[in-house]
Amino acid sequence: MIQNSNNLLTDPYENKMFAISENQPENIERYKALIYASGIGAWEYFPDTETLWCNDVYFAMLGRDINDYNFKSSNNLKEVWIDLLHPDDKEVAAQKFAEYLSNPEGTHESYYRMKHSDGSWVWIWSRGRLFHNESSGFGAIGTHVDITKHKKAEESIQRERILLRTLIDNLPDTIYVKDIKGRKVIANRADVECIGCATEEDVLGKTDLDLFPNDIGLRGYEDDMSILKTGEAITNREEYFVDKEGKTRWLQTTKIPVRDPRGKIIRLLGIGHDITLRKQSDEVLNKLNEDLRLQSKELSKQAADLKALNQQLEKQKGQEMEKAIAQGKFEIASEFLHDIGNAMVGLGAHLNRINRVVDQNNVNNIKSLTVFLKTNQAAIATAIGPQKAAALISVTEGVEQAQSDNVCDINKSVTELLNITTHIQEILNIQRQLVRGHKGMHERKPINLESIIYDCRSMIFASIDKKGILFNINVQPGAYTIKGDHTKLMQVVLNILKNSIEAINADATEKTINVNMHNTGNVVEISVSDNGQGFDAKTAELFFVRGFTTKKNGTGLGLYNCRAIIESHSGSFEIKSDGPGCGAVTTIRFAV
Repeated sequence: MIQNSNNLLTDPYENKMFAISENQPENIERYKALIYASGIGAWEYFPDTETLWCNDVYFAMLGRDINDYNFKSSNNLKEVWIDLLHPDDKEVAAQKFAEYLSNPEGTHESYYRMKHSDGSWVWIWSRGRLFHNESSGFGAIGTHVDITKHKKAEESIQRERILLRTLIDNLPDTIYVKDIKGRKVIANRADVECIGCATEEDVLGKTDLDLFPNDIGLRGYEDDMSILKTGEAITNREEYFVDKEGKTRWLQTTKIPVRDPRGKIIRLLGIGHDITLRKQSDEVLNKLNEDLRLQSKELSKQAADLKALNQQLEKQKGQEMEKAIAQGKFEIASEFLHDIGNAMVGLGAHLNRINRVVDQNNVNNIKSLTVFLKTNQAAIATAIGPQKAAALISVTEGVEQAQSDNVCDINKSVTELLNITTHIQEILNIQRQLVRGHKGMHERKPINLESIIYDCRSMIFASIDKKGILFNINVQPGAYTIKGDHTKLMQVVLNILKNSIEAINADATEKTINVNMHNTGNVVEISVSDNGQGFDAKTAELFFVRGFTTKKNGTGLGLYNCRAIIESHSGSFEIKSDGPGCGAVTTIRFAV
Protein backbone atom coordinates (compact mmCIF):
# COMPACT_ATOMS: atom_id res chain seq x y z
CA MET A 1 0.00 0.00 0.00
CA ILE A 2 1.16 3.54 -0.72
CA GLN A 3 2.70 5.18 2.33
CA ASN A 4 2.14 8.80 3.35
CA SER A 5 5.10 11.26 3.60
CA ASN A 6 5.82 14.30 5.75
CA ASN A 7 8.01 15.92 3.10
CA LEU A 8 5.46 18.32 1.46
CA LEU A 9 6.19 21.55 -0.36
CA THR A 10 4.95 24.76 1.15
CA ASP A 11 3.77 26.18 -2.21
CA PRO A 12 2.17 24.10 -4.96
CA TYR A 13 4.07 25.96 -7.60
CA GLU A 14 7.39 25.47 -5.89
CA ASN A 15 7.34 21.67 -6.36
CA LYS A 16 9.26 19.57 -8.86
CA MET A 17 6.48 19.83 -11.45
CA PHE A 18 7.11 23.51 -11.86
CA ALA A 19 10.85 23.45 -11.20
CA ILE A 20 11.58 25.55 -14.24
CA SER A 21 14.51 27.91 -14.55
CA GLU A 22 13.98 31.47 -13.47
CA ASN A 23 14.72 32.71 -16.92
CA GLN A 24 11.45 31.12 -18.25
CA PRO A 25 8.70 32.78 -16.20
CA GLU A 26 6.40 33.05 -19.24
CA ASN A 27 6.28 29.27 -19.51
CA ILE A 28 4.99 28.97 -15.95
CA GLU A 29 2.14 31.35 -16.66
CA ARG A 30 1.36 29.50 -19.86
CA TYR A 31 1.12 26.19 -18.01
CA LYS A 32 -1.08 27.70 -15.33
CA ALA A 33 -3.45 29.18 -17.90
CA LEU A 34 -3.62 25.86 -19.74
CA ILE A 35 -4.52 23.91 -16.60
CA TYR A 36 -7.17 26.35 -15.42
CA ALA A 37 -8.70 26.73 -18.86
CA SER A 38 -9.09 22.97 -19.25
CA GLY A 39 -11.05 22.65 -15.97
CA ILE A 40 -9.07 19.54 -15.21
CA GLY A 41 -7.76 18.69 -11.79
CA ALA A 42 -3.98 18.19 -11.73
CA TRP A 43 -1.90 16.14 -9.36
CA GLU A 44 1.73 15.16 -8.90
CA TYR A 45 3.06 12.29 -6.82
CA PHE A 46 6.54 12.30 -5.28
CA PRO A 47 7.60 8.70 -4.68
CA ASP A 48 10.64 9.59 -2.59
CA THR A 49 8.43 11.31 0.02
CA GLU A 50 5.15 9.60 -0.90
CA THR A 51 3.39 12.94 -0.97
CA LEU A 52 0.72 14.19 -3.35
CA TRP A 53 0.24 17.67 -4.62
CA CYS A 54 -3.12 18.73 -6.15
CA ASN A 55 -4.27 21.97 -7.75
CA ASP A 56 -7.33 23.93 -6.67
CA VAL A 57 -9.49 22.51 -9.56
CA TYR A 58 -8.86 19.05 -8.09
CA PHE A 59 -10.58 20.19 -4.88
CA ALA A 60 -13.19 22.42 -6.52
CA MET A 61 -14.76 19.49 -8.39
CA LEU A 62 -15.29 17.91 -4.96
CA GLY A 63 -16.88 21.08 -3.57
CA ARG A 64 -13.80 21.73 -1.46
CA ASP A 65 -11.25 24.56 -1.01
CA ILE A 66 -7.54 23.95 -1.51
CA ASN A 67 -6.83 26.32 1.38
CA ASP A 68 -8.49 23.90 3.78
CA TYR A 69 -5.65 21.46 3.24
CA ASN A 70 -2.16 21.80 4.72
CA PHE A 71 0.42 20.58 2.26
CA LYS A 72 3.18 20.99 4.88
CA SER A 73 1.72 18.31 7.14
CA SER A 74 2.67 14.66 6.88
CA ASN A 75 0.51 11.86 5.48
CA ASN A 76 -1.24 14.20 3.03
CA LEU A 77 -1.77 11.31 0.52
CA LYS A 78 -4.30 9.84 2.90
CA GLU A 79 -5.95 13.18 3.56
CA VAL A 80 -6.23 14.49 0.01
CA TRP A 81 -6.96 11.22 -1.82
CA ILE A 82 -7.38 7.92 0.05
CA ASP A 83 -9.82 9.24 2.69
CA LEU A 84 -11.97 10.77 -0.03
CA LEU A 85 -12.34 7.51 -2.02
CA HIS A 86 -15.60 5.51 -1.99
CA PRO A 87 -15.29 2.53 0.38
CA ASP A 88 -16.07 0.12 -2.48
CA ASP A 89 -13.41 1.71 -4.72
CA LYS A 90 -10.66 2.48 -2.22
CA GLU A 91 -8.79 -0.84 -2.20
CA VAL A 92 -8.94 -1.36 -5.96
CA ALA A 93 -7.85 2.23 -6.76
CA ALA A 94 -4.89 2.15 -4.34
CA GLN A 95 -3.78 -1.31 -5.54
CA LYS A 96 -4.01 -0.33 -9.21
CA PHE A 97 -1.92 2.80 -8.61
CA ALA A 98 0.68 0.82 -6.64
CA GLU A 99 0.89 -1.78 -9.45
CA TYR A 100 1.51 0.96 -11.97
CA LEU A 101 4.31 2.41 -9.89
CA SER A 102 5.93 -1.00 -9.65
CA ASN A 103 5.57 -1.64 -13.35
CA PRO A 104 5.32 1.79 -15.00
CA GLU A 105 4.42 0.90 -18.59
CA GLY A 106 2.25 3.19 -20.66
CA THR A 107 -0.36 5.34 -18.97
CA HIS A 108 -2.02 4.79 -15.65
CA GLU A 109 -5.82 4.95 -15.94
CA SER A 110 -8.41 4.38 -13.23
CA TYR A 111 -12.09 5.09 -12.49
CA TYR A 112 -13.39 5.60 -8.97
CA ARG A 113 -15.73 7.68 -6.85
CA MET A 114 -14.68 10.48 -4.51
CA LYS A 115 -16.78 12.12 -1.84
CA HIS A 116 -18.21 15.58 -2.48
CA SER A 117 -18.53 18.03 0.38
CA ASP A 118 -22.35 17.72 0.17
CA GLY A 119 -22.12 13.97 0.81
CA SER A 120 -22.66 12.87 -2.80
CA TRP A 121 -20.18 10.87 -4.82
CA VAL A 122 -18.30 12.21 -7.83
CA TRP A 123 -17.04 9.86 -10.51
CA ILE A 124 -13.37 10.60 -11.36
CA TRP A 125 -11.41 9.57 -14.40
CA SER A 126 -7.80 9.57 -13.25
CA ARG A 127 -4.89 9.35 -15.69
CA GLY A 128 -1.13 9.71 -15.11
CA ARG A 129 2.35 8.90 -16.35
CA LEU A 130 5.79 8.57 -14.82
CA PHE A 131 8.39 11.17 -15.72
CA HIS A 132 12.08 11.68 -14.90
CA ASN A 133 12.75 13.78 -11.81
CA GLU A 134 16.31 15.07 -11.28
CA SER A 135 16.08 15.10 -7.47
CA SER A 136 14.30 11.80 -6.86
CA GLY A 137 14.94 9.97 -10.08
CA PHE A 138 11.24 9.81 -11.26
CA GLY A 139 7.80 11.07 -10.36
CA ALA A 140 4.19 10.68 -11.50
CA ILE A 141 1.99 13.42 -12.81
CA GLY A 142 -1.62 13.17 -13.83
CA THR A 143 -5.12 14.59 -14.15
CA HIS A 144 -8.59 14.21 -12.63
CA VAL A 145 -11.68 14.61 -14.82
CA ASP A 146 -15.23 14.72 -13.41
CA ILE A 147 -17.16 12.09 -15.43
CA THR A 148 -20.19 11.87 -13.12
CA LYS A 149 -22.61 12.97 -15.85
CA HIS A 150 -21.12 10.50 -18.29
CA LYS A 151 -21.28 7.71 -15.71
CA LYS A 152 -24.90 8.48 -14.90
CA ALA A 153 -25.75 8.55 -18.58
CA GLU A 154 -23.82 5.32 -19.05
CA GLU A 155 -25.67 3.73 -16.13
CA SER A 156 -28.99 4.95 -17.52
CA ILE A 157 -28.14 3.54 -20.93
CA GLN A 158 -27.04 0.32 -19.32
CA ARG A 159 -30.31 0.06 -17.38
CA GLU A 160 -32.29 0.75 -20.53
CA ARG A 161 -30.19 -1.77 -22.39
CA ILE A 162 -30.90 -4.37 -19.72
CA LEU A 163 -34.62 -3.57 -19.80
CA LEU A 164 -34.66 -3.63 -23.58
CA ARG A 165 -32.77 -6.89 -23.69
CA THR A 166 -35.07 -8.39 -21.08
CA LEU A 167 -38.02 -7.25 -23.15
CA ILE A 168 -36.85 -8.61 -26.50
CA ASP A 169 -35.72 -11.88 -24.97
CA ASN A 170 -39.16 -12.46 -23.50
CA LEU A 171 -41.17 -11.48 -26.55
CA PRO A 172 -42.54 -14.38 -28.60
CA ASP A 173 -41.55 -12.64 -31.86
CA THR A 174 -38.09 -13.11 -33.34
CA ILE A 175 -35.99 -9.93 -33.12
CA TYR A 176 -32.50 -9.55 -34.56
CA VAL A 177 -29.98 -6.97 -35.78
CA LYS A 178 -27.51 -7.52 -38.62
CA ASP A 179 -24.43 -5.57 -39.67
CA ILE A 180 -23.75 -4.12 -43.10
CA LYS A 181 -22.64 -7.54 -44.36
CA GLY A 182 -25.77 -9.29 -43.20
CA ARG A 183 -24.15 -10.91 -40.13
CA LYS A 184 -26.18 -11.12 -36.96
CA VAL A 185 -24.97 -8.93 -34.11
CA ILE A 186 -28.07 -9.32 -31.90
CA ALA A 187 -30.51 -12.22 -31.74
CA ASN A 188 -33.19 -12.60 -29.08
CA ARG A 189 -34.12 -15.89 -27.50
CA ALA A 190 -37.06 -16.51 -29.86
CA ASP A 191 -34.83 -16.00 -32.90
CA VAL A 192 -32.19 -18.37 -31.55
CA GLU A 193 -34.82 -21.04 -30.87
CA CYS A 194 -36.41 -20.45 -34.27
CA ILE A 195 -33.07 -21.08 -35.98
CA GLY A 196 -32.60 -24.21 -33.87
CA CYS A 197 -29.50 -23.12 -31.91
CA ALA A 198 -28.82 -23.26 -28.17
CA THR A 199 -27.34 -19.81 -27.42
CA GLU A 200 -27.03 -16.40 -29.00
CA GLU A 201 -23.28 -16.95 -29.46
CA ASP A 202 -24.13 -19.80 -31.86
CA VAL A 203 -25.72 -17.37 -34.37
CA LEU A 204 -23.72 -14.15 -33.92
CA GLY A 205 -21.47 -13.25 -36.82
CA LYS A 206 -23.37 -15.53 -39.22
CA THR A 207 -25.50 -14.69 -42.25
CA ASP A 208 -28.69 -16.44 -43.36
CA LEU A 209 -26.53 -18.39 -45.82
CA ASP A 210 -24.64 -19.84 -42.86
CA LEU A 211 -27.74 -20.50 -40.75
CA PHE A 212 -30.02 -21.85 -43.51
CA PRO A 213 -27.89 -23.63 -46.14
CA ASN A 214 -30.69 -23.92 -48.73
CA ASP A 215 -33.01 -21.77 -50.84
CA ILE A 216 -34.51 -20.33 -47.63
CA GLY A 217 -31.09 -19.00 -46.57
CA LEU A 218 -30.44 -17.61 -50.06
CA ARG A 219 -33.81 -15.85 -50.05
CA GLY A 220 -33.14 -14.23 -46.67
CA TYR A 221 -29.58 -13.20 -47.56
CA GLU A 222 -30.64 -11.62 -50.87
CA ASP A 223 -33.41 -9.71 -49.08
CA ASP A 224 -30.88 -8.43 -46.51
CA MET A 225 -28.44 -7.26 -49.19
CA SER A 226 -31.23 -5.54 -51.11
CA ILE A 227 -32.41 -3.62 -48.04
CA LEU A 228 -28.88 -2.64 -47.01
CA LYS A 229 -28.18 -1.45 -50.54
CA THR A 230 -31.44 0.32 -51.48
CA GLY A 231 -32.82 1.25 -48.07
CA GLU A 232 -36.25 -0.10 -49.07
CA ALA A 233 -37.85 -1.95 -46.16
CA ILE A 234 -39.84 -5.18 -46.26
CA THR A 235 -43.10 -5.01 -44.30
CA ASN A 236 -45.32 -7.87 -43.13
CA ARG A 237 -44.11 -10.35 -45.72
CA GLU A 238 -45.30 -13.90 -45.09
CA GLU A 239 -42.39 -16.34 -45.37
CA TYR A 240 -41.92 -19.99 -44.59
CA PHE A 241 -38.92 -21.90 -43.28
CA VAL A 242 -38.21 -25.41 -42.04
CA ASP A 243 -37.29 -25.77 -38.36
CA LYS A 244 -34.80 -28.23 -36.87
CA GLU A 245 -37.55 -30.87 -36.60
CA GLY A 246 -38.26 -30.60 -40.32
CA LYS A 247 -41.63 -28.89 -39.84
CA THR A 248 -42.69 -25.98 -42.01
CA ARG A 249 -43.30 -22.80 -40.06
CA TRP A 250 -44.47 -19.38 -41.18
CA LEU A 251 -43.28 -15.93 -40.13
CA GLN A 252 -44.70 -12.51 -40.90
CA THR A 253 -41.41 -10.71 -41.49
CA THR A 254 -40.55 -7.01 -41.31
CA LYS A 255 -37.01 -5.80 -42.09
CA ILE A 256 -35.99 -2.13 -41.96
CA PRO A 257 -32.65 -0.36 -42.46
CA VAL A 258 -30.98 1.43 -39.52
CA ARG A 259 -29.16 4.69 -40.34
CA ASP A 260 -26.55 6.74 -38.51
CA PRO A 261 -27.01 10.49 -37.88
CA ARG A 262 -25.65 11.19 -41.37
CA GLY A 263 -28.24 8.92 -42.97
CA LYS A 264 -25.84 6.14 -43.85
CA ILE A 265 -27.19 2.60 -43.48
CA ILE A 266 -25.21 0.81 -40.77
CA ARG A 267 -27.52 -1.96 -39.56
CA LEU A 268 -30.61 -3.97 -40.40
CA LEU A 269 -33.38 -4.56 -37.87
CA GLY A 270 -35.68 -7.55 -38.34
CA ILE A 271 -38.85 -8.71 -36.60
CA GLY A 272 -40.70 -11.96 -37.30
CA HIS A 273 -44.16 -12.82 -35.99
CA ASP A 274 -44.96 -16.54 -35.95
CA ILE A 275 -48.16 -17.06 -37.93
CA THR A 276 -47.89 -20.83 -38.29
CA LEU A 277 -51.09 -21.49 -36.32
CA ARG A 278 -52.94 -18.87 -38.31
CA LYS A 279 -51.69 -20.38 -41.58
CA GLN A 280 -52.72 -23.84 -40.45
CA SER A 281 -56.12 -22.47 -39.42
CA ASP A 282 -56.44 -20.73 -42.80
CA GLU A 283 -55.62 -23.97 -44.59
CA VAL A 284 -58.18 -25.87 -42.52
CA LEU A 285 -60.72 -23.08 -43.07
CA ASN A 286 -60.03 -22.95 -46.80
CA LYS A 287 -60.41 -26.71 -47.05
CA LEU A 288 -63.59 -26.52 -45.02
CA ASN A 289 -64.90 -23.71 -47.25
CA GLU A 290 -64.03 -25.73 -50.35
CA ASP A 291 -65.76 -28.79 -48.91
CA LEU A 292 -68.76 -26.66 -48.01
CA ARG A 293 -68.76 -25.12 -51.48
CA LEU A 294 -68.72 -28.56 -53.09
CA GLN A 295 -71.40 -29.78 -50.68
CA SER A 296 -73.44 -26.65 -51.34
CA LYS A 297 -73.05 -27.16 -55.07
CA GLU A 298 -74.12 -30.79 -54.72
CA LEU A 299 -77.03 -29.80 -52.45
CA SER A 300 -78.06 -27.10 -54.93
CA LYS A 301 -78.03 -29.68 -57.71
CA GLN A 302 -80.02 -32.08 -55.57
CA ALA A 303 -82.42 -29.28 -54.63
CA ALA A 304 -82.84 -28.39 -58.31
CA ASP A 305 -83.47 -32.05 -59.13
CA LEU A 306 -85.94 -32.32 -56.26
CA LYS A 307 -87.64 -29.13 -57.36
CA ALA A 308 -87.93 -30.40 -60.92
CA LEU A 309 -89.19 -33.75 -59.64
CA ASN A 310 -91.61 -32.03 -57.31
CA GLN A 311 -92.91 -29.86 -60.14
CA GLN A 312 -93.30 -32.93 -62.29
CA LEU A 313 -95.11 -34.75 -59.48
CA GLU A 314 -97.28 -31.69 -58.79
CA LYS A 315 -98.12 -31.46 -62.47
CA GLN A 316 -98.86 -35.17 -62.65
CA LYS A 317 -100.82 -35.00 -59.43
CA GLY A 318 -102.76 -32.00 -60.72
CA GLN A 319 -103.48 -33.75 -64.00
CA GLU A 320 -104.55 -36.91 -62.24
CA MET A 321 -106.61 -34.96 -59.75
CA GLU A 322 -108.18 -32.87 -62.48
CA LYS A 323 -108.89 -36.02 -64.45
CA ALA A 324 -110.38 -37.71 -61.38
CA ILE A 325 -112.39 -34.62 -60.48
CA ALA A 326 -113.56 -34.26 -64.05
CA GLN A 327 -114.54 -37.90 -64.14
CA GLY A 328 -116.34 -37.56 -60.83
CA LYS A 329 -118.00 -34.36 -61.95
CA PHE A 330 -119.27 -35.94 -65.10
CA GLU A 331 -120.56 -38.94 -63.21
CA ILE A 332 -122.38 -36.70 -60.77
CA ALA A 333 -123.38 -34.27 -63.49
CA SER A 334 -125.11 -36.98 -65.53
CA GLU A 335 -127.48 -37.60 -62.64
CA PHE A 336 -127.62 -33.98 -61.53
CA LEU A 337 -128.50 -32.71 -65.00
CA HIS A 338 -131.27 -35.26 -65.27
CA ASP A 339 -132.77 -34.08 -61.98
CA ILE A 340 -132.36 -30.42 -62.85
CA GLY A 341 -133.92 -31.04 -66.27
CA ASN A 342 -136.95 -32.64 -64.68
CA ALA A 343 -137.22 -29.77 -62.19
CA MET A 344 -136.94 -27.17 -64.95
CA VAL A 345 -139.70 -28.96 -66.95
CA GLY A 346 -141.94 -28.82 -63.91
CA LEU A 347 -141.05 -25.19 -63.29
CA GLY A 348 -141.90 -24.32 -66.89
CA ALA A 349 -145.25 -26.07 -66.55
CA HIS A 350 -146.12 -24.08 -63.43
CA LEU A 351 -145.13 -20.82 -65.11
CA ASN A 352 -147.37 -21.61 -68.09
CA ARG A 353 -150.21 -22.47 -65.72
CA ILE A 354 -149.75 -19.11 -63.98
CA ASN A 355 -149.98 -17.42 -67.35
CA ARG A 356 -153.21 -19.23 -68.11
CA VAL A 357 -154.71 -18.32 -64.74
CA VAL A 358 -153.77 -14.69 -65.25
CA ASP A 359 -155.25 -14.72 -68.68
CA GLN A 360 -158.49 -16.18 -67.27
CA ASN A 361 -158.65 -13.34 -64.75
CA ASN A 362 -160.33 -10.96 -67.23
CA VAL A 363 -159.64 -7.38 -66.26
CA ASN A 364 -162.08 -6.26 -68.94
CA ASN A 365 -165.01 -7.40 -66.78
CA ILE A 366 -163.88 -4.97 -64.05
CA LYS A 367 -163.47 -2.23 -66.64
CA SER A 368 -167.04 -2.90 -67.92
CA LEU A 369 -168.33 -2.73 -64.35
CA THR A 370 -166.61 0.59 -63.83
CA VAL A 371 -168.17 2.00 -67.04
CA PHE A 372 -171.63 0.72 -65.97
CA LEU A 373 -171.38 2.33 -62.56
CA LYS A 374 -170.32 5.64 -64.00
CA THR A 375 -173.18 5.54 -66.59
CA ASN A 376 -175.80 4.80 -63.93
CA GLN A 377 -174.27 6.93 -61.18
CA ALA A 378 -177.37 9.19 -60.92
CA ALA A 379 -179.77 6.28 -60.50
CA ILE A 380 -177.48 4.58 -58.04
CA ALA A 381 -177.14 7.85 -56.12
CA THR A 382 -180.97 8.07 -55.88
CA ALA A 383 -181.03 4.57 -54.44
CA ILE A 384 -178.03 4.68 -52.03
CA GLY A 385 -177.16 8.31 -51.92
CA PRO A 386 -174.61 10.46 -53.87
CA GLN A 387 -171.69 9.93 -51.53
CA LYS A 388 -172.00 6.17 -51.49
CA ALA A 389 -172.41 6.08 -55.24
CA ALA A 390 -169.21 8.15 -55.70
CA ALA A 391 -167.32 5.94 -53.24
CA LEU A 392 -168.47 2.79 -55.04
CA ILE A 393 -167.20 4.12 -58.36
CA SER A 394 -163.86 5.20 -56.78
CA VAL A 395 -163.30 1.75 -55.22
CA THR A 396 -164.16 0.03 -58.47
CA GLU A 397 -161.68 2.23 -60.37
CA GLY A 398 -158.97 1.49 -57.76
CA VAL A 399 -159.54 -2.26 -57.99
CA GLU A 400 -159.40 -1.99 -61.77
CA GLN A 401 -156.08 -0.13 -61.68
CA ALA A 402 -154.49 -2.46 -59.08
CA GLN A 403 -155.63 -5.53 -60.96
CA SER A 404 -154.25 -4.14 -64.20
CA ASP A 405 -150.85 -3.38 -62.55
CA ASN A 406 -150.66 -6.82 -60.93
CA VAL A 407 -151.45 -8.58 -64.16
CA CYS A 408 -148.77 -6.53 -65.92
CA ASP A 409 -146.09 -7.34 -63.27
CA ILE A 410 -147.04 -11.01 -63.21
CA ASN A 411 -146.87 -11.26 -66.98
CA LYS A 412 -143.48 -9.51 -67.01
CA SER A 413 -141.98 -11.75 -64.26
CA VAL A 414 -143.41 -14.94 -65.77
CA THR A 415 -142.02 -13.97 -69.16
CA GLU A 416 -138.55 -13.33 -67.68
CA LEU A 417 -138.65 -16.60 -65.74
CA LEU A 418 -139.68 -18.48 -68.85
CA ASN A 419 -136.74 -16.90 -70.71
CA ILE A 420 -134.35 -17.93 -67.93
CA THR A 421 -135.88 -21.42 -67.87
CA THR A 422 -135.41 -21.70 -71.59
CA HIS A 423 -131.79 -20.53 -71.28
CA ILE A 424 -131.11 -23.04 -68.50
CA GLN A 425 -132.64 -25.75 -70.63
CA GLU A 426 -130.27 -24.82 -73.43
CA ILE A 427 -127.28 -24.99 -71.05
CA LEU A 428 -128.50 -28.31 -69.73
CA ASN A 429 -128.78 -29.63 -73.26
CA ILE A 430 -125.18 -28.55 -73.92
CA GLN A 431 -124.00 -30.18 -70.72
CA ARG A 432 -125.89 -33.38 -71.54
CA GLN A 433 -124.09 -33.51 -74.84
CA LEU A 434 -120.73 -32.98 -73.07
CA VAL A 435 -121.54 -35.70 -70.57
CA ARG A 436 -122.60 -38.14 -73.27
CA GLY A 437 -119.44 -37.52 -75.29
CA HIS A 438 -117.07 -37.36 -72.28
CA LYS A 439 -113.97 -39.56 -72.56
CA GLY A 440 -111.92 -38.03 -69.74
CA MET A 441 -110.89 -34.82 -71.59
CA HIS A 442 -112.70 -31.64 -72.56
CA GLU A 443 -112.93 -31.20 -76.27
CA ARG A 444 -111.94 -27.74 -77.46
CA LYS A 445 -114.57 -26.31 -79.85
CA PRO A 446 -115.14 -22.87 -81.38
CA ILE A 447 -116.73 -20.62 -78.76
CA ASN A 448 -118.10 -17.11 -79.13
CA LEU A 449 -116.82 -15.05 -76.22
CA GLU A 450 -119.51 -12.41 -76.72
CA SER A 451 -122.21 -15.04 -76.16
CA ILE A 452 -120.50 -16.16 -72.96
CA ILE A 453 -120.57 -12.56 -71.65
CA TYR A 454 -124.29 -12.18 -72.28
CA ASP A 455 -125.10 -15.66 -70.96
CA CYS A 456 -123.27 -14.87 -67.73
CA ARG A 457 -125.12 -11.57 -67.40
CA SER A 458 -128.43 -13.45 -67.64
CA MET A 459 -127.35 -15.87 -64.94
CA ILE A 460 -126.39 -13.14 -62.45
CA PHE A 461 -129.14 -10.70 -63.41
CA ALA A 462 -131.07 -11.32 -60.21
CA SER A 463 -128.02 -10.50 -58.00
CA ILE A 464 -127.24 -7.35 -60.00
CA ASP A 465 -130.86 -6.15 -59.91
CA LYS A 466 -131.27 -6.90 -56.21
CA LYS A 467 -128.14 -4.89 -55.31
CA GLY A 468 -129.06 -2.03 -57.66
CA ILE A 469 -125.86 -2.25 -59.73
CA LEU A 470 -125.65 -0.53 -63.10
CA PHE A 471 -124.28 -3.23 -65.46
CA ASN A 472 -122.83 -2.12 -68.83
CA ILE A 473 -121.54 -4.27 -71.69
CA ASN A 474 -119.51 -2.63 -74.46
CA VAL A 475 -118.42 -4.94 -77.28
CA GLN A 476 -116.61 -3.31 -80.18
CA PRO A 477 -117.07 -4.75 -83.67
CA GLY A 478 -114.77 -7.68 -84.39
CA ALA A 479 -114.37 -11.46 -84.33
CA TYR A 480 -114.49 -13.04 -80.89
CA THR A 481 -114.48 -16.77 -81.59
CA ILE A 482 -111.77 -18.98 -80.09
CA LYS A 483 -111.35 -22.69 -79.50
CA GLY A 484 -111.87 -23.63 -75.89
CA ASP A 485 -113.88 -25.22 -73.13
CA HIS A 486 -117.23 -23.45 -72.96
CA THR A 487 -118.05 -24.57 -69.42
CA LYS A 488 -114.71 -23.56 -67.94
CA LEU A 489 -114.73 -20.16 -69.64
CA MET A 490 -118.25 -19.59 -68.31
CA GLN A 491 -116.90 -20.50 -64.87
CA VAL A 492 -114.14 -17.89 -65.20
CA VAL A 493 -116.43 -15.03 -66.31
CA LEU A 494 -119.04 -15.86 -63.65
CA ASN A 495 -116.33 -15.92 -60.96
CA ILE A 496 -115.03 -12.51 -62.02
CA LEU A 497 -118.52 -10.96 -62.12
CA LYS A 498 -119.39 -12.52 -58.76
CA ASN A 499 -116.21 -11.04 -57.20
CA SER A 500 -117.11 -7.60 -58.57
CA ILE A 501 -120.65 -7.82 -57.19
CA GLU A 502 -119.37 -8.85 -53.74
CA ALA A 503 -116.72 -6.08 -53.78
CA ILE A 504 -119.35 -3.32 -54.14
CA ASN A 505 -120.77 -2.04 -50.85
CA ALA A 506 -124.55 -2.25 -50.57
CA ASP A 507 -124.77 1.35 -49.29
CA ALA A 508 -122.53 2.83 -52.00
CA THR A 509 -123.95 5.84 -53.85
CA GLU A 510 -122.77 4.64 -57.24
CA LYS A 511 -122.59 0.95 -58.12
CA THR A 512 -121.25 0.06 -61.54
CA ILE A 513 -119.76 -2.91 -63.34
CA ASN A 514 -118.45 -2.37 -66.88
CA VAL A 515 -117.52 -5.16 -69.27
CA ASN A 516 -115.49 -4.11 -72.33
CA MET A 517 -114.36 -6.39 -75.11
CA HIS A 518 -112.32 -5.49 -78.18
CA ASN A 519 -110.07 -7.12 -80.75
CA THR A 520 -106.64 -5.63 -81.45
CA GLY A 521 -104.84 -7.50 -84.20
CA ASN A 522 -104.44 -11.09 -83.05
CA VAL A 523 -105.47 -10.49 -79.44
CA VAL A 524 -108.95 -10.49 -77.91
CA GLU A 525 -109.13 -8.53 -74.67
CA ILE A 526 -111.93 -8.70 -72.10
CA SER A 527 -111.85 -6.28 -69.16
CA VAL A 528 -114.22 -6.19 -66.20
CA SER A 529 -114.04 -3.06 -64.04
CA ASP A 530 -115.96 -2.13 -60.92
CA ASN A 531 -116.02 0.71 -58.39
CA GLY A 532 -115.82 -1.67 -55.43
CA GLN A 533 -113.49 -1.89 -52.43
CA GLY A 534 -110.25 -2.46 -54.36
CA PHE A 535 -107.07 -3.74 -52.68
CA ASP A 536 -103.42 -2.89 -51.92
CA ALA A 537 -100.27 -4.11 -53.70
CA LYS A 538 -99.39 -6.57 -50.92
CA THR A 539 -102.77 -8.30 -51.26
CA ALA A 540 -102.42 -8.35 -55.06
CA GLU A 541 -99.22 -10.37 -54.76
CA LEU A 542 -101.14 -13.14 -52.92
CA PHE A 543 -104.23 -13.41 -55.11
CA PHE A 544 -102.85 -16.28 -57.18
CA VAL A 545 -101.34 -18.18 -54.24
CA ARG A 546 -103.25 -21.41 -53.86
CA GLY A 547 -105.42 -21.26 -50.72
CA PHE A 548 -105.24 -17.45 -50.21
CA THR A 549 -108.58 -15.69 -49.81
CA THR A 550 -109.93 -12.40 -48.47
CA LYS A 551 -113.43 -13.81 -48.00
CA LYS A 552 -114.71 -15.16 -44.73
CA ASN A 553 -115.93 -18.42 -46.25
CA GLY A 554 -113.67 -18.48 -49.32
CA THR A 555 -111.60 -21.47 -50.45
CA GLY A 556 -108.73 -19.53 -52.02
CA LEU A 557 -109.14 -21.45 -55.28
CA GLY A 558 -111.26 -19.04 -57.35
CA LEU A 559 -108.64 -16.74 -58.91
CA TYR A 560 -106.03 -19.51 -58.81
CA ASN A 561 -108.29 -21.76 -60.92
CA CYS A 562 -109.35 -18.86 -63.16
CA ARG A 563 -105.80 -18.07 -64.14
CA ALA A 564 -105.05 -21.78 -64.64
CA ILE A 565 -108.05 -22.11 -66.97
CA ILE A 566 -107.15 -19.00 -68.99
CA GLU A 567 -103.50 -20.05 -69.28
CA SER A 568 -104.65 -23.50 -70.45
CA HIS A 569 -106.34 -21.57 -73.31
CA SER A 570 -103.00 -19.86 -74.14
CA GLY A 571 -104.25 -16.65 -72.57
CA SER A 572 -103.25 -14.27 -69.78
CA PHE A 573 -105.13 -13.27 -66.65
CA GLU A 574 -104.42 -10.29 -64.39
CA ILE A 575 -106.23 -8.22 -61.78
CA LYS A 576 -105.19 -4.71 -60.72
CA SER A 577 -106.29 -1.96 -58.36
CA ASP A 578 -105.06 1.55 -57.59
CA GLY A 579 -105.60 0.83 -53.90
CA PRO A 580 -108.30 0.34 -51.27
CA GLY A 581 -111.53 2.10 -52.27
CA CYS A 582 -110.43 2.54 -55.89
CA GLY A 583 -112.16 -0.46 -57.45
CA ALA A 584 -110.53 -3.18 -59.52
CA VAL A 585 -109.92 -4.11 -63.16
CA THR A 586 -109.64 -7.72 -64.31
CA THR A 587 -108.16 -8.26 -67.77
CA ILE A 588 -108.23 -11.45 -69.88
CA ARG A 589 -106.37 -11.75 -73.17
CA PHE A 590 -106.57 -14.53 -75.77
CA ALA A 591 -104.45 -15.02 -78.85
CA VAL A 592 -106.57 -15.66 -81.94
